Amino acid sequence: MLYTFERLATYLTQRGYPDANQRGIQIIKRDLTREEQAGNLDFRDDGIYLKVNGQEYKGYMYLKYPNVATFGLPKFHITNCKTILEQRATGRFDGRYFWHNSKTVTIEDRANGQVHEDVNLTLCGNCERQSSIDDYWDTEGFFSLLDQQEVGETTREIQLDMFGRPLDWDAISKEYRKEKNYTCENCGFGGDMLESRKDREFIHTDHIVAWELANMRRNNLQCLCILCHSQKDELHKANFSKPGMQKRIQRFLDKYRVKLIELENEYIDNI
Repeated sequence: MLYTFERLATYLTQRGYPDANQRGIQIIKRDLTREEQAGNLDFRDDGIYLKVNGQEYKGYMYLKYPNVATFGLPKFHITNCKTILEQRATGRFDGRYFWHNSKTVTIEDRANGQVHEDVNLTLCGNCERQSSIDDYWDTEGFFSLLDQQEVGETTREIQLDMFGRPLDWDAISKEYRKEKNYTCENCGFGGDMLESRKDREFIHTDHIVAWELANMRRNNLQCLCILCHSQKDELHKANFSKPGMQKRIQRFLDKYRVKLIELENEYIDNI
């Protein structure tokens, strides 16, 4: 089954959490002409915005295959400046430029085929004048400013409970487990194997790495059955060693041991 995660994403957005799809800036490179023809680009004064799956990303464009041997390294562009308009008018634009949002680029000299990696391109003078940019002058500066904006947009105060979890963690956990069909992402137990709705309590939502604001993102969440969760690491083994948790694990094993053996759960012999 394909899960779109729309409900969880909507919930996290409404609650002010960072985008659950990514950690930090998602680096993307696309053929600019193709994206423009598809209607996915928006040229603004501060950059070129690419829409991917309903999400906007700010970036720039650059010449992927320039004649470095003759003209040197190309400039990067953030607007439909005078240079770009001239390129369009003379038929030297389509299929030649790429959209990117990284701090450096890789280009290939069309004169001799030499590949130049991790190149920090300089901002086009016409773009600089047209946009009145004074925060950066190269792709590394562009990326640095983009990173600062990302942090600013995703920073907020999160109220935590006594265990260091967000106060609305139960709602987040429920939505994630529902979208994963209450199935353990480690051993595969869950879904239709559960004999009753009450047994969904044996399926947990786990943070892959420790609790912190930056980790309230979907790619840091995973569904684990209570057995896999209890054996994740030494900290979890200690947390699940309490009598109440041990009784819950035992109920799980008493009911589903045969199925866990069939699934070759790696921890079945540890309890």
